[in-house]
Amino acid sequence: MRLLRRRRADDAATLPEDLRRLEAATEIAAGHLDAPALERARTLLKRAGERENLAAGRTVAALLGATGSGKSSLFNALLGREVAPVAARRPTTTRPLAAVWGADDAGRLLDWLDVPDRTRAGDGTDAVTTEDRAADGLILLDLPDIDSTAMEHRDVASRMASAVDVLVWVLDPQKYADAVVHRDYLAHLTAHAEVSLVVLNQVDTLDADERAGVLADLERVLERDGLSGVPVLPVSARTGEGLDDLWRRVADVAASTRAARLRLAADVRATATELLRAAEVATDINQGRRRRDESPTTVGEQPAARLSRAAAEAAGVDAVRAAVRRSYTRSARARVGWPPVRWLIRLRPDPLRRLGLTRAERADVALVRTSLPAATPVQQAAVRSAAHAVVASSTAHLPGPWRDDVLQQVEGRIPVLVDALDRRIAGTDLEQARRPAWWTVAGILQWLFVLAAVAGGVWLAGLAALGYLQLPAPETPAAGPFPWPTVLLVGGVLAGLLLALLGALAARAGARRRARRVERRLRAEVDAAVREQVVAAVEHELEEFATFRRNLTALAG
Repeated sequence: MRLLRRRRADDAATLPEDLRRLEAATEIAAGHLDAPALERARTLLKRAGERENLAAGRTVAALLGATGSGKSSLFNALLGREVAPVAARRPTTTRPLAAVWGADDAGRLLDWLDVPDRTRAGDGTDAVTTEDRAADGLILLDLPDIDSTAMEHRDVASRMASAVDVLVWVLDPQKYADAVVHRDYLAHLTAHAEVSLVVLNQVDTLDADERAGVLADLERVLERDGLSGVPVLPVSARTGEGLDDLWRRVADVAASTRAARLRLAADVRATATELLRAAEVATDINQGRRRRDESPTTVGEQPAARLSRAAAEAAGVDAVRAAVRRSYTRSARARVGWPPVRWLIRLRPDPLRRLGLTRAERADVALVRTSLPAATPVQQAAVRSAAHAVVASSTAHLPGPWRDDVLQQVEGRIPVLVDALDRRIAGTDLEQARRPAWWTVAGILQWLFVLAAVAGGVWLAGLAALGYLQLPAPETPAAGPFPWPTVLLVGGVLAGLLLALLGALAARAGARRRARRVERRLRAEVDAAVREQVVAAVEHELEEFATFRRNLTALAG
């Protein structure tokens, strides 16, 4: 079994795209999620960029383990000479030591890793062997103990464990199940199984039965850590048992030149999983299961409609509708009412003018504001409550802090929404310029009736004057039993009053129709403002979270 087991055939090839996805997800989540998780993602992105530009053909493998595991002895055995100091009881590795195979192009990479102590494989009296040449490009590190009593040693080991390309965990028969190794390190590296190798050192201290039992138990512990399938090699640095197999695997890693990219790919998966957990997205990477229900990206129709209704009430749509109805009635009666008295109607102010909604006052809608009454506290509370309901119903799947951010953003948009509503109402066509044709017809008829009444009155007045002056009066034509002057006078007045009554009834019907049309138009404008100022903002955040989740889910899988 090779050390680098393939999880997906294109892990290394897709690394640039995976890093872009992680960067996009990190930018989306900035300010919404737990700062440590985001900071670790940013650190990884920075480290990935730096590592890609440093000795791309080099592979850095590190020996990690607890005190007494024999890392330094194993390091010396692999190098073929004594370089690292060895002690039987206490740790002697206080800072990283690097062995470099191949041409000396590793300086900048080791400076970046902060490894000042270095040696060239093959230097000294030992000759460069076939195995040395096969390991061209390899850098092997001997690190301080991960459980060292010195904090600075543990910090170095922890830092290097997060930076090297391949992790070679060196365990010993006495402490192979040590909690520090498994709880603090291995259990957190499930995504790094393909760049990890476990070495059980000092197997020469075990007999055959003990060795089989320890190896089986170690594999069970690793499976519990989520690292089932990671190669476990029995090795003895003292006797040389298993060193050839270990060397072949490590040399294989160096020859592949893919370990650095695979390590970064593993870090991307681990970081994506951490961000998903910080975002309260349920995942179970170890078992290969994930809740794959798509994150909703739209606001429900019912909450949006409720907000539109509340906004329409607060914006004064009902008041405008009533004003449109009264204005229509006023204008109609001023044109079809009985002419002798309809001038009185003009003494009443136009309801739309009182609200600042006449055409002349709306010449520049961007600057004009209406005179509609301000929303009452109850109406304002209803708008806020409806806006909260939109957020609550749409963002239940978002992390708590993210939901709070969306709610805060919507709260800040409510004053903007109120201003937008006023401008939209000011710019809505209230049909003030529309004059129904029947107004003109009825107006002409009214004046004809007035002329008839005036003609009849003048005729009767003339006849009365002749009678008063005792002058002979001409014969007066009659329409049946009634003389024409009387018919013209009385008929003109009665017809005008009847037409005025019918016109008033028709005006009321027309006013209701116009008010309904204008109300639909106003509510459509209010709905558009609500969607532009609130719903669109919420849906933008939903889309951002869906993109964030989609990117990370693809990376963590």
